[in-house]
Amino acid sequence: MKILFKEGYIGKLRLKNRFIMSAMHMGLNFEKESAFLAERAKGGASLVTAVMGVHNSAAVSDMNIISIENKDSISKMADEVHMAGGKLAIQLFHVGRNAAKGTLADNTAFTVAPSPLPSPIYKTVPKELEEEHIEEIYTWFAEAAKLCKDVGVDAVEISCSAGYLLSEFLSKLTNLRTDKYGGSLENRFCFPLQVIKTVREAVGAEYPVILRISGLDMLGGYSLKDMQRFAMKAEKFVDAINVTGGWHEASIPQTTMQVPEGNFAFLAGAIKQVVKIPVIACNRINSGDIAEEILEEGFSDFVGCARAFLTDSHFVEKIQKIIPYKKCVGCNKGCIERVLKGQSPTCIFNPTIGYERELSAIENTPQMEGSKKILIVGGGPAGLSAAKYLALQGHWVRLCTKENQFGGMMYYASKAPDKKLFLENIKAMVYEAEKAGVEMLTDTEVNSKYIEAYSPDKIIITAGGECVKPPIPGIENKNVFTAKEIFNADEKSLKKLLQEKVCIIGGGASGVELAFYILNTSKILRNSRQFLDLYNQEGTANDFDYSGNITILEMQKKIAKDLASTRWILMKQIARYPINFKTEILVEKIEEDFVVISNKGVMEEVPAKVVILATGYTPSARKLFKWIETSPYKYCQIGDCGGKAQGIMNAIREAFEATTSLELDD
Repeated sequence: MKILFKEGYIGKLRLKNRFIMSAMHMGLNFEKESAFLAERAKGGASLVTAVMGVHNSAAVSDMNIISIENKDSISKMADEVHMAGGKLAIQLFHVGRNAAKGTLADNTAFTVAPSPLPSPIYKTVPKELEEEHIEEIYTWFAEAAKLCKDVGVDAVEISCSAGYLLSEFLSKLTNLRTDKYGGSLENRFCFPLQVIKTVREAVGAEYPVILRISGLDMLGGYSLKDMQRFAMKAEKFVDAINVTGGWHEASIPQTTMQVPEGNFAFLAGAIKQVVKIPVIACNRINSGDIAEEILEEGFSDFVGCARAFLTDSHFVEKIQKIIPYKKCVGCNKGCIERVLKGQSPTCIFNPTIGYERELSAIENTPQMEGSKKILIVGGGPAGLSAAKYLALQGHWVRLCTKENQFGGMMYYASKAPDKKLFLENIKAMVYEAEKAGVEMLTDTEVNSKYIEAYSPDKIIITAGGECVKPPIPGIENKNVFTAKEIFNADEKSLKKLLQEKVCIIGGGASGVELAFYILNTSKILRNSRQFLDLYNQEGTANDFDYSGNITILEMQKKIAKDLASTRWILMKQIARYPINFKTEILVEKIEEDFVVISNKGVMEEVPAKVVILATGYTPSARKLFKWIETSPYKYCQIGDCGGKAQGIMNAIREAFEATTSLELDD
């Protein structure tokens, strides 16, 4: 890491390395967000960024506001970050049209925009800004910036990206004005440039000011060349430019697992070509190697990471020390999906967000008299997390899994397309548990004799789930397999599978990803799809369609409904492949060569030499449950085995909440 861990400068602000934590809407109060930011500074970030509204009518209700009333809280935030070894920037934010009705901090206020066009996400029609109100907004930004400087914040960042107010003025799609703020590109530059100039005048020539822009909106409203022109005009007022991808409503994925790491660094590179001040590259930067490459190849001077800091608060420190760390997998489940629902973000791999103070109070408790002997059954994400948190509290913890590796079903999920990072996160979770002092055992089945011999004070069962086998005639036939068995198959078997007629029962995310996984086994098919993506013409696209060998059977109307906000991305990916979908059906019977299905009483035979079950999971370890319920041992269930938690995020969160509040004497 030749460049990453060298000091750098933004204006006269010295930063100890090139890692900057980009702004994220956290929905945390000042007290909790201060602890959140300080933990990231402690973990190696040179500069951490908090986003705050410049006025009560410029931000949603769960966002902190820069105001006289909050002056002391902002000052304390800066002090806490400084004590943790980092610097603090505050992003000056105006939501523009991107909020639902009644959700602003001032619940009597309306969303505003250059023109009364609703956000595709929130649907609310905003009020068109009048010139008088525009002048008022200049004052809001200036006063907010001055307050930040006065209380010891190290820099401010002006938000002009992602489809929020300032960027809405840049786009010809959202700015239909006919006055001096609309029409030509130069006129559309006018409002954001005046905001930037006003901020500079408010804080003086020496104070660091960063500008955050989208390299282009990815909707056709403004181009990368337009933003190069804008950056050249803004350069004389700012000390650095932070370049992210497109707007939130763009049809090009921005932060999901399908986006290659560092994919949008070229946007920062284009801005760097035309300015002399430092440039920050953002979006999907998780890896030290990728970050270093971005700097080495001259795309930027700093790297901005956001969700990487959600997943692992100390990932910068761990990169420097060359130890395993958890990476953002781009699922969007804990962060973006929750923010869109008005919930504070979390991470499927890190349930401690917002609980940094509580966690620091229990970490690294020494083993002593009163510590308990705890047996954890199951080596999946819930088991690994529970083991770590209990060991950190000073208990003697042994974790057992009957499999020959840790990770549970997450291990098999890591084999699906775009999910390789799951495997790295398993390694990091195992490392964290071992470092905390957990005794880790594979190939160890826990039964009544094992428990009696070990004699633990408490047993925590996290054995996960096993494949649901619906009561379908023929479900036990030799041609029926579980998704786990297919993910565990060797390449030779998978290539043979490609030649057979295959039915996948279950059209949720796991069923669709399984089909994608099988088809991607074929290098020939994969390369042909990529070639056609480049050269196929829209008018001839249907000419290449044909019925493939894989059919997915789903009871509901919608395929992969459980993917929520990222569903459209997976569906776009698999549209390139020959997969047959049958929805709103019931599977009546499985035969040796076909599956009998029905749709509103109409029967049909679907050819199938191989049937694969992707029908979800049911609690496992039933035999152990039955015995332990009548035994004298104290126990609890966490994760899928208890039938409550569904998926990685809920299992890990349940493990954290249960083990940090566990009454071990019960």
